[in-house]
Amino acid sequence: MSKNLFLAIILLVASSFFWSGNFFAGKVAHLTELTPFKLSFFRWLLALLILLPFTYSQIIKDFEYYKKNLLLMTVIAILGVTIFNSFTYISLQTTMVINSTLMASISPVMMIGFSWLIFRTKTTMLQFTGIVLSLLGAFSIILKGNISNLYNLYFTSGDIWMVAAVISWCLYSVLLKKIDSTMSQLANLEVMIIIGLIFIFPFYILESLNTSFVPSNSMDFAIISYVAVFASIVAFFSWNKGVSIIGANRASLYLHLIPVFSGIWAISFLNEKFTFFHVIGVLFILSGIILSNIKIKND
Repeated sequence: MSKNLFLAIILLVASSFFWSGNFFAGKVAHLTELTPFKLSFFRWLLALLILLPFTYSQIIKDFEYYKKNLLLMTVIAILGVTIFNSFTYISLQTTMVINSTLMASISPVMMIGFSWLIFRTKTTMLQFTGIVLSLLGAFSIILKGNISNLYNLYFTSGDIWMVAAVISWCLYSVLLKKIDSTMSQLANLEVMIIIGLIFIFPFYILESLNTSFVPSNSMDFAIISYVAVFASIVAFFSWNKGVSIIGANRASLYLHLIPVFSGIWAISFLNEKFTFFHVIGVLFILSGIILSNIKIKND
């Protein structure tokens, strides 16, 4: 295994872990009445302020590149920063975390479709087999190893918001390939955050007219801190760098680890038990990821 591939695996596993916590935090935010756009706005504002001392000089240095590619950066920022997280938080107001995770599990298939449409990227048989195995593993965990649980899932308008969020995320991930891979990943992320915040701001203002403009309690601040540092800076940097190494198609399979890690959150904080279907799900997901990385050229 090459050093680059090993690094990509570590980064993509880390991003899935921290994003699984984002679903958990989004649900807790709804229970504490921390509204979607308020959470999204303060999440990215805090992330921007944390990153600024480390990125401003690089952004100034590469300003001409960002100026020349402003339309591309704007589209990517709207998809990944403005829409995806805001829509995810909106969805969690009316749907269960399990449903949101189920919707997110279709990301690898959708990413491959968008990769083919935009870049005519081909999918190998091993990749396709890996996708099927990891998808089965994700569904095994989501459905608790019992297919009849599919009939007991209650779908709401929040599920539609989540589908829109997933489409946005897949387009974001595929379009990352258009950004010069030699650019600073942190600086790119900071530029995306700045642009994304501009588009979040009016919705945050409108939403806050009926509630409050600032977080109101310690739980709100704890949630914002987690999603700003780990689900924003760490996860996005890890994902963007991982995608730049192995491509969106292969990277997408790691999103199937989100149900695995969501189970860890549930076991740790909701007193759920680790059962046999978790083992089966994890084995299928890991098998799919391993297959997708056997003698495959970068996308």
